[in-house]
Amino acid sequence: MSKHHKHRGYGAQFSASPKDGLVLEVLALAEKAGAKAGYAAAKEELYRTIGSGQFLNEQETDELLAAAQRAGSAAALVAARKVLDKTLRTSFAHHHHASVSSSPTMPPALPPTVTEEPLTKYSPALGLLDTPRTKIEQHILTITRVERLNDQIVRLIASAPNLDGYRSNAALDEYVKVVVADPALGLVPPYDLRALRHRLPREQMPRSKSYTIRWVDPALNELAIDFVVHGAPGTVGHWAGNAQPGDPIVISPARSKSSLSLTASYYVLAADEAGLPAIAKVLEALPSSASGVALLEVTDENAMFDVKHPEGVVLRWLPRGLVPAGKSNVLPVALQSLPLPAGQVGVIAHAERSTIKAIHQITEYWHLNKHASHISSYWTLRENRLHS
Repeated sequence: MSKHHKHRGYGAQFSASPKDGLVLEVLALAEKAGAKAGYAAAKEELYRTIGSGQFLNEQETDELLAAAQRAGSAAALVAARKVLDKTLRTSFAHHHHASVSSSPTMPPALPPTVTEEPLTKYSPALGLLDTPRTKIEQHILTITRVERLNDQIVRLIASAPNLDGYRSNAALDEYVKVVVADPALGLVPPYDLRALRHRLPREQMPRSKSYTIRWVDPALNELAIDFVVHGAPGTVGHWAGNAQPGDPIVISPARSKSSLSLTASYYVLAADEAGLPAIAKVLEALPSSASGVALLEVTDENAMFDVKHPEGVVLRWLPRGLVPAGKSNVLPVALQSLPLPAGQVGVIAHAERSTIKAIHQITEYWHLNKHASHISSYWTLRENRLHS
């Protein structure tokens, strides 16, 4: 019984011979291996870039890694096709020569005719092989409570039986991708984003953005996420500002980018509104004996809210006034004026890209505890451009 391979290059199923199946399998494996190699190479280059003081925000990083995967897949497919083409040609020539040698009474060979290239039927556009799909990894929960921390930040508490399979990784920087679709399109989660990219224009695709998991309560099957309420209709921030109990929320599996060890002798924490949830989580996790300072940029004094923290850590709220978010220098100025004690310092900072670059420059010659430090941009200010 022959296998049926679905191939997007043809838009329909075709019955594949054993040889066809082998060729498609080799090409699919090459595509997968190339994507993995491209991703790894791009990730290594990103680490070198960060080490040289250059930065990309999360969206730019994801786009670069995705492009590297596509480029790796394309290169691997080209290489695999060349090898297979040569192999098939050699095999055909050997078989043809053997047949002629074993038939001495055959008539003289006819003039050569134009024949199909051995791999012509396996040559649709690169990157369109249907490799085996894994289950869509999204968890669907229901919002049970909405808490306003201030005018700009809202906390959504969500629940589901067994958290719909969500498993916390217990990392200090545990985060998820929150996926939001336009209700007018009638899409039902979980969303097959790969399939939707072939059906929907880019502006109608579900939006996704990374958010810190503030806490997880397995006993109550609840988790909490803090959102900065901003953006145009259709963005995740705008959706969060209008979310109500009973609404569904779609999240990815738990992720983590750092392995912080809270072992510094002194801590300097810094964040704007986007980084506040992550810094607040760190403040709650610090040992009760910890000492340091937390620099928290907000719009004005009305944006301050209660954050649990050790007595030895001083909270300094920094109102930026009428200066737009992303254009204020209150964090770098406050950081530069700090009198630092002796000993290793743990610096944890999350803010807009240009602010993070300034923080890197200021702390470059500090005696940092590398294992207790994590400095990363959470967003990038782009003029005349809407953000998700």
